[in-house]
Amino acid sequence: MTTESQQPASSARGSMEPPTASSSSPVQPPTRSSPLSGMVQGTAQELLHQMEENLGGQSAGIMDERELLQMSEPGPLGEEGRDVEDVLNIISQSIFREGAGHLLMRLSDRTSLLSVVSHSLSAYITTLEPAPLQRLSARIATEVGLWMCKLFRFPNGGAYCHDDTREGLVKMVRIALYKHYPKMATDGYECLFSKPPVIYLTSNTYLDTIQFVCRQLGLPLSTIQLLKIAPNEVGAAAEKSIEKSIEDDKAAGKLPIFCVANVHSALNQNVDVCGFEGICRRQGVWLHLEGNALAGLVLLNDSNNKKPVPTGDSMALTLGSWIGVPAVPFVTLYKLIGSEVAATDAGLTTLTPAVRLNCLPLWCVLRSLGEKQLRDRIFKIFNMLEFLNTKLSQFTFLRVLSQRLQSEKFVPVSEVSKGNFDVSKIYRTVNPALAFQYVSDTPPDSNTRVPVYFNNLNSWLGQTMQRDCGQIPLEIVDVETTGYVLRLCPFESLSFSGVSLNQDDLNGFIESVQNQSDILNATVVQRQKFMKLISEEIRLEPVEIANWAGLGGVRYIPSEYVDKLEALKQQESDANEEANEEDRMVDAEQVRKNLQNSKDEKKKLIDHRNIQLVQQLRSTDSAFSLGEGPDGRICIRFGMVSMETDVEELLALVIKTGITLDQQLAQLKNMSEVIQKGIEQAQGEIQRESDEAIWQEGILRHVPLVGSLYNWISPLQRLQVKGRTLSLQEGKLDTSDKIFKARDSQEKLIVNPQETEETEVKEGILEEALNEDIEDAKEVQELGDDAAQKCASEPKEKNLSEAKV
Repeated sequence: MTTESQQPASSARGSMEPPTASSSSPVQPPTRSSPLSGMVQGTAQELLHQMEENLGGQSAGIMDERELLQMSEPGPLGEEGRDVEDVLNIISQSIFREGAGHLLMRLSDRTSLLSVVSHSLSAYITTLEPAPLQRLSARIATEVGLWMCKLFRFPNGGAYCHDDTREGLVKMVRIALYKHYPKMATDGYECLFSKPPVIYLTSNTYLDTIQFVCRQLGLPLSTIQLLKIAPNEVGAAAEKSIEKSIEDDKAAGKLPIFCVANVHSALNQNVDVCGFEGICRRQGVWLHLEGNALAGLVLLNDSNNKKPVPTGDSMALTLGSWIGVPAVPFVTLYKLIGSEVAATDAGLTTLTPAVRLNCLPLWCVLRSLGEKQLRDRIFKIFNMLEFLNTKLSQFTFLRVLSQRLQSEKFVPVSEVSKGNFDVSKIYRTVNPALAFQYVSDTPPDSNTRVPVYFNNLNSWLGQTMQRDCGQIPLEIVDVETTGYVLRLCPFESLSFSGVSLNQDDLNGFIESVQNQSDILNATVVQRQKFMKLISEEIRLEPVEIANWAGLGGVRYIPSEYVDKLEALKQQESDANEEANEEDRMVDAEQVRKNLQNSKDEKKKLIDHRNIQLVQQLRSTDSAFSLGEGPDGRICIRFGMVSMETDVEELLALVIKTGITLDQQLAQLKNMSEVIQKGIEQAQGEIQRESDEAIWQEGILRHVPLVGSLYNWISPLQRLQVKGRTLSLQEGKLDTSDKIFKARDSQEKLIVNPQETEETEVKEGILEEALNEDIEDAKEVQELGDDAAQKCASEPKEKNLSEAKV
């Protein structure tokens, strides 16, 4: 996929301009759709539509669900074949399961659909005869090379299309090796012994990639070296420092051959790319440019040819992610003049039709978009990032790391396409990413990494923004020099094509940053008061919680430990006659120091008390939660607050609830002690009474065999042992007679209404019967009196005889 500089201008001009109806160019499209294009596109669209339906769950699968799940698992190949629908179902299920439920991006953009379809078309074209296949692939590769070199202002160069971002870099390093070591093709690694090669990096971002390159080429990892400059070195001083590093390596017997430079790295912000390119040319080092800022070259106008554009010896282009089109191959542009032999040895001029056809998706995408639409997509992204950078830089509590240097005059992106623009400053004008960091209204030192607590705040802010503004691909990045940073790079997201967001989305993003930062500002201010109040309270201990962005954590110290320490302090003060009033007081630092030196059992009891305290606090306010300190101990966790939150009241609530809990537990503890002592006393008294009863009964009754005979002759009148009752209020032990007597009296006093009515009825019946008996008795008495008088009037002898009878 190379493009020779000697190719005629008419070929480049004809490949760039869309063919007209009168043109005789062989690339002129037909006036109506051909059956081949309709068949290929229709089949691909149908398959993609079927995949989307399966992933979206809109169609009931043809296969049974159990069978589908089994087939989506890794396993042996079945003996019988499957229908196309079954295979698509299996693929859909595998994607859904391995992707944890994430769906594929819907190809609503026709250019994106064309890119996906072109891969099928590329495979289909390889069935041509060798001769026409070679001619077609050569033409497509040549046109792609010409277009890319013209779009990115890369004169007299070639283009290499590849599917792996690291593959192009391997080819470029191989060219540099063959160029600096002419005997590399024959002697191999032996030619490297005399002068070991050196590969420079301007940023750690590409360290893994260069390590992969070294492994592929058999180079030791000591070949890699990071170029560093002091923060205060800018301009000529920085260039001098870089050139001195290269000369020192040459003096040490090494051979610098290659340099990978990120055009938007910190080094290239202090050193002009043109100056850096001049250093590499003077030292004979191949300069390879990387970075999303290279997309700004597309915005340059054809009239911007007064100065050469700093493009280095090669550059890597990720065009697919820049314009939001999937399945587009990566492109590496490289200078061909002067490196023809090295490029041939490196395999860049291999005429393999199947390999050359991998640039067909890129050819189709470029044909579909054209120069104007391609520039518009990239310009909209740069313009959007410029708007966000300007808005966020107005917030005093944010540090915008992607902001342009203050020494540079601000030039809007819209000025890049004008003829009077200085092309040497293109990489300093465009901003391919947005990076900002929350630092509060009183930011820490900008030359050092922010404290851990601010990393927690930025992590919380990033997660909240990802939740509230999911349409903007914001990520949280840990930068070695500054800490956690919130980064937005649309050029690295396929869902960002420059047309997916509108002004309302951007305004909503700015508003959300403002609202969440207000919460962070309030939390930072309240945290200072929070920590001060804790440091002065002897019943609270501050706890630093890892990865927590709220106010922080506290550990409640139970009252018994504080009281015990105060008692010991009082004893020491009493022993010391010269002790003043301050020496008799216990401060918070002494309590915490004493707890640190305490045993693990005491710490476990404190953790258990804090767990109980959190449970009671959560019943009143859900803002409290259970946390864990760096030592693994339990604490009370406080979250985000507003300026209206009364932190002193929150801490007072914790202390009040803790003291109440201490009192309740103390009462339970005293009650348990009283019960234990009462049980022991009752057992002792009952045992004593039992012993006394045995003595009263006589020892002989308790002797085996003899006792049973003795008890038969003289039955035992068993004495009743009285029970015991314990008053928990008074802590007094007494006999149970009073309880039984009181219970009997209460039972007599308690009257049941139903029983009362029955009693009254029974009493009435008894009264009537009694009256009848009284009447009968009276009658009997009267009869008895009459009989007595009659007997008295008769002779006594008769009475006596009757009496005898």
